[in-house]
Amino acid sequence: MTQTRNISVVWIDNLNMSLDLHDLLVCCRQLENDRAAERRKQVEKFKHLIRDPETVKHLDRNSDSKQGKYLNWDAVFRFLQKYIQKETECLRSAKPNVSAATQASRQKKIQEISSLVKYFIKCANKRAPRLKCQELLNYVMDIVKDSSNGTTSGADYSNILLKDILSNFWPCIVHCISSLLKILIEF
Repeated sequence: MTQTRNISVVWIDNLNMSLDLHDLLVCCRQLENDRAAERRKQVEKFKHLIRDPETVKHLDRNSDSKQGKYLNWDAVFRFLQKYIQKETECLRSAKPNVSAATQASRQKKIQEISSLVKYFIKCANKRAPRLKCQELLNYVMDIVKDSSNGTTSGADYSNILLKDILSNFWPCIVHCISSLLKILIEF
């Protein structure tokens, strides 16, 4: 009887894991929606889900297990990158000559995107570094190099580089420094 109960608890735990992560997966996929209003709605849901204790527990467990078949923090980060790319493309394709209010609105959107990235990294790495250093580094370096994102996000991403990458990932600090030096030399 005890063995049956243990199997049931494991099955229920796996079911809960599937439901928690399924909600997050659906949300992540909706971040790629073509409608801006739907993406905006999903960003709020995304923020809620990545701080939900059960979802966090399952993401941590999957990230720590290094099994690629389950949704983990790195996979969620890849979804987030696609969302950011979509939003950035929308901002780039918008009319360049607009009012000051529209320019301010676009700048605010850039700031919101970088704030979302900072928030995600903090949620993922709060208990221990869970995001792959190289993936984070490549992403941040691409953003910093891309001059079309403006100085606001460049400063934000430089802060992410210093606070969230260099301070959490000592093994790759040498690589980070050499990558930074290459970028500085190019300028």
